[in-house]
Amino acid sequence: MKPVREQISSTTSAEIVSCERIRGRDFGCLWHFHPEYELTLVLSGGSSRWIGDKISPITKGDLVFIGPNLPHDYRNDSVAECPVRKVDAVTVQFHPSFLGGQWLEHAEMTSIQRLCQRSLHGLQITGKTRDAVEAMMLRMPAAHGVRRLILLLEILERISTSREVVRISSPGFTPEIQASDSDRMESISRYIEKNIDKPLYLSDVARHAGMIEVTFSRYFRSRTGKTFPDYINELRIARVCRMLAETEHTISEIAWRCGFDSMANFQKQFRRLHGCTPKAYRMKALRQE
Repeated sequence: MKPVREQISSTTSAEIVSCERIRGRDFGCLWHFHPEYELTLVLSGGSSRWIGDKISPITKGDLVFIGPNLPHDYRNDSVAECPVRKVDAVTVQFHPSFLGGQWLEHAEMTSIQRLCQRSLHGLQITGKTRDAVEAMMLRMPAAHGVRRLILLLEILERISTSREVVRISSPGFTPEIQASDSDRMESISRYIEKNIDKPLYLSDVARHAGMIEVTFSRYFRSRTGKTFPDYINELRIARVCRMLAETEHTISEIAWRCGFDSMANFQKQFRRLHGCTPKAYRMKALRQE
């Protein structure tokens, strides 16, 4: 079953601010980038997101604001013995010039101008700010024209004055991207997704991409900001997080099911990414239910 991207109006693509409600088994896309700013609110579903050079598990209510041409990828992968949760999400996109070339230069827009600059590395919105923005975003699909534009400005103003905003990708992340990268990276992502729970070697993926290992390694790092082994570890850890929260399997069994063949390496990678042990993460996840 393909995802249903509910475009509220046939004229949405011509509107200054576009808004879609996404419902289905996945988000309808893998690794991609575009010239628009984007707000994505995940109401339910989703397993992991890849923003810039950062892979993180998706939790209910996840809200992210990203700037132009920042590569990103939302997943709803099937994870062993975890129920497949259908995606329900809202996305809002607008072009940098949607109010004219000089609109951000006005004094009233200073905070929003800074916010847009910060969004080039991706921003996660949390706390009460997230709650307030969610309420406004849920009103946007039914709004059109000036009403939708006003809602967007209210959202941007609310985020720009908040301290509940966390940068996602690394400050130095500057990917080398070309128009042809989307299809190639999507093919690579699909191959990795299909084989992530078993031994996966750079040579296999390079062969799939039609490159020699050295070329593929350089290509992958230039587009993602991370080495191939780091990417695989982070993707597997995102799966681990979901299983820790949704199953009663032992930690060692979860590590094995997610493709780790060394508990020492698993523990090291988990602590590096989350700053705690898998056991502590599981306890925190259970408390939040």
